[in-house]
Amino acid sequence: MKKGCLFDLDGTLVDSLTDLALSTNRVLELHHLPTHELSCYNQFVGNGVKKLMERALGSEHLDILDECLADFHKIYEEHCLDHTLPYPGIVDLLETLKAHDIALAVVTNKPHHLAIKIVEHLFPDTFVTILGQQDLYPIKPHPQIVHIALMTLKKGRQECYFIGDSNVDIDTGYQADMETIGVTWGFRGRKELEDAGADFVVDEPFEIGEIVLNDRS
Repeated sequence: MKKGCLFDLDGTLVDSLTDLALSTNRVLELHHLPTHELSCYNQFVGNGVKKLMERALGSEHLDILDECLADFHKIYEEHCLDHTLPYPGIVDLLETLKAHDIALAVVTNKPHHLAIKIVEHLFPDTFVTILGQQDLYPIKPHPQIVHIALMTLKKGRQECYFIGDSNVDIDTGYQADMETIGVTWGFRGRKELEDAGADFVVDEPFEIGEIVLNDRS
């Protein structure tokens, strides 16, 4: 049985799309630019805040990127928990894994301090470590952040699953030489996960528990 699970955050553990979209649209409004429908943000998110803002601005407005990023950080920090909640079944899954002594970590491209704020509010005393985007290491899919998480968990890469909702997460697991579980309830969908080569693709959180607890590797 595997001994650890590394989870992506947005689109995997929590539905944060509304807060991300509203905060980004507020930035666009401040700069008198057109906003985007919520559905557009499914493709905007996943590669960190800078890439989110680049996609929302479009190539013709990248000259104000730095200013918009500063505005976003101020707005989103204040509103990152307005609508963000765990997906149904996630809390039960995490409790089940913890009850079986599975070590848990969050590895996300969300800014580190915001990842900690959200995870500690929604999942207190659940994760051994929470790692978000910092200047200390590259964002996913680069595997360095995963290696740091594994060292903190004191687990080998073959002892853990990497779990996420996008091709970025599957590629992260692949680059870290880990088995991957893709979740379809997030921001992308089954086809992207299968095309990315996920080892498993699940439609409900409890299926993650079945995979992890029945693993015989």
